[in-house]
Parts: sequence; structure tokens; C-alpha cells
Amino acid sequence: MSTPSETSIANAALILLGEQRIESISGTDKTSTLVNDRYAEVRDDLLRSHSWNFATKRAQLAADVAAPLWGFDRQYTLPSDCLRLLDVENRSKYPYRVEGRKVLTDMGTPINIEYTARVTDPLVMDVMFRQALAAALAADICEAITGDDQKVATLMSMRNEKIAKSRQPDGQEPSPRHLEASEWLDAREEQGFVRNVPTGVGTPL
Repeated sequence: MSTPSETSIANAALILLGEQRIESISGTDKTSTLVNDRYAEVRDDLLRSHSWNFATKRAQLAADVAAPLWGFDRQYTLPSDCLRLLDVENRSKYPYRVEGRKVLTDMGTPINIEYTARVTDPLVMDVMFRQALAAALAADICEAITGDDQKVATLMSMRNEKIAKSRQPDGQEPSPRHLEASEWLDAREEQGFVRNVPTGVGTPL
């Protein structure tokens, strides 16, 4: 059994497309270049879509020197690897708002946050997430490689099924987590891979 890697995930996607495997995701051939161009964005989109346990991190943030122009007393810069803010300690007492890469609040410095991080190492990823990522990548690059619209629809259905399957055990391991607006919408609407929503940090309900 091979060690999980970006290339192994890419090859799992290509197998779903009925295409030949590549030697490396960083190769210079047409298929490798396409996969490499799309891999990171597909991975980050999938990471942001759910509060995955393996991608959850905690951090303590110090207030920025500059305060917001109005509305809140302080602002805090999110970590560079933050894809989605999940929780802020004492949020029930101190409301907050996310604007770009900033958390705006009246809460005193420092603040403690929980967030979904950009995980790039496949060894850290849950095995079911890797399978869902392969299906998502296959759906994303299908039309460019095969030109088959019907196959795109089939892969989209497979992607959604694998994502739903991987979320079940992931959601059963922790205590109930604060649900964000983006995840509520995901549960309400089964949309395509590319959605007309911002890819920055989500806004809590």
C-alpha cells in the first residue's frame, strides 16, 4: 500500500476518470499540469465545507494596533492558514463579525479562536476525506480532460455521496459544534462544486 500523497490522490481522481496515472503531480505533461493547477483550490474548498476534526486548530490572537474605523473596539488578524472561523471563546458575551481576514469585536485582547486550517499534508487528512477529495478533483477536471458532460454529472453525484459519507463519522466524534451559516446552507442545498460564495472565512449564525 502506497503512502498517501498529493500524487496518489490525483491518481485516484484520474482512475475515476478512466485516465492513465501520472508519475508526479508536479510533472510537466498536460494532465499533471492541469491537476496541479486545480488541486489546491479543490482541497481548500472541501476543507472549508465542513468543520473536519483533523483540520481543526486553536489559536490565541493579539489585537491589531489599528482599531476598526467604527462599530467595534478592536480587530484581530486571522492566522494565515485559516480557511474558516469555527468559534470564538466568550462569543455569547461579546458578539463578533468577520470582515476579510479580520475578526471585529469589543472583546479584550487576547482572544481564543477555533478554526479550520489549510491542511496540505495528505498523511494528516482522514482517509475518507482523501477519498472525497479525489472524487471532488475528478469532478472538477472531468470536462477539461474528457469533454463528457454526462460523466461530470456522475462524478458530481459521487463527490456529494463521498462527502456526506465522510462527514458522518467525523461529526460523531466530538460534542456538538457551533454551526456556521455556510454549513447550514450546505446542508440545505446540494449545489455544484463551484459556488457563488466567498472563499474567505464564514460568518456565524
